[in-house]
Amino acid sequence: MDDVTLIRRCQQGDVDAFESLFQQYSTKALRTAYLLTGRQHIAEDITQESFIQCYREIKRLRHPEAFQAWFYRILVRISWRVLSKEKGRLSLETLNDSDHEFLISDASVSEAVETKQMQDVLHQALNKLSAPLRTAIILHYFNEFSIKEISEVLGCRAGTVKSRLHNARKRLADEIKQGELGFTFEEEPCFDEEVMEKQRKECETSAKTSTV
Repeated sequence: MDDVTLIRRCQQGDVDAFESLFQQYSTKALRTAYLLTGRQHIAEDITQESFIQCYREIKRLRHPEAFQAWFYRILVRISWRVLSKEKGRLSLETLNDSDHEFLISDASVSEAVETKQMQDVLHQALNKLSAPLRTAIILHYFNEFSIKEISEVLGCRAGTVKSRLHNARKRLADEIKQGELGFTFEEEPCFDEEVMEKQRKECETSAKTSTV
């Protein structure tokens, strides 16, 4: 089933279609929320709230083909609200072992050590960026959004997105260099399937009891 058909079925109140939509978008949504906030449990809450809001408001979406930008606008707005409550940023120093395991649970022991070091450097660098710069980097490199797609999510001009990416890349390069570890933006965090299943069930339960 193509995305447009799936979205239209969701707009008609098809709960099974919404579950399929969740399965399709939840992993990247959770990863994005994690990279924006740096905390697993906060990312889970943001993801769940985003899908609940999505369920409630999806009937208002006039153009189903624009769903991805529309959904990520919801996700980013909620993430920024959380960051604002946390005074704009969450310190990497507050990360605990379970947060790191959230990323490296599928790696071997030797790979896990290296991955953890690289994740530390990356999150330290991301943590020093403002929310707009951090969001632009995450959407472009981790979600493979185009400049146009990012401008639609953030509600700004393409030139503004390009400027933010330029400034963010420069700052990240300096921070990562200081960390003395090589890093490429192709690195993908690994998510626990149990976490995703828990999120799916919670979201489905909340959606069924919500007013559409």
